[in-house]
Amino acid sequence: MPTFRYAKLVRDNIPQWHTQSGHHVKGRRLTRRELINALCHKLHEEADEVGAAMSREEMIEEIADVQQILADLCAEMKVSATEVEDARRVKLAKKGGFRTGEYIETVTMPNEDDKWVSYCRDNPAKYPEIISK
Repeated sequence: MPTFRYAKLVRDNIPQWHTQSGHHVKGRRLTRRELINALCHKLHEEADEVGAAMSREEMIEEIADVQQILADLCAEMKVSATEVEDARRVKLAKKGGFRTGEYIETVTMPNEDDKWVSYCRDNPAKYPEIISK
């Protein structure tokens, strides 16, 4: 009998679907902390699938998955849709959205005392420093 490793969070009805299809499912219900971590991991997985979508229909399906994960994560963290929308609007007003396609390759900061120099150095995985030779 072929057995396949899933090792991931799945939609709530998937184990029942497998069982009804005659499959043997080995799994468990996650604790709250595990669920939050799994939702965050699943968000990355589904976001990658949005990027890989080959058609408009596929894109819609994958965005729906991302939105479901966000809704479930908000419910688990007791964050309301209003709180999220308020934060989105504040960020939009302050920093803008992503619609114009602004893309930064590098930023040179001439002042070592600039707070953003420290911020970037404290986050090297996100902002690797380019050392001139």
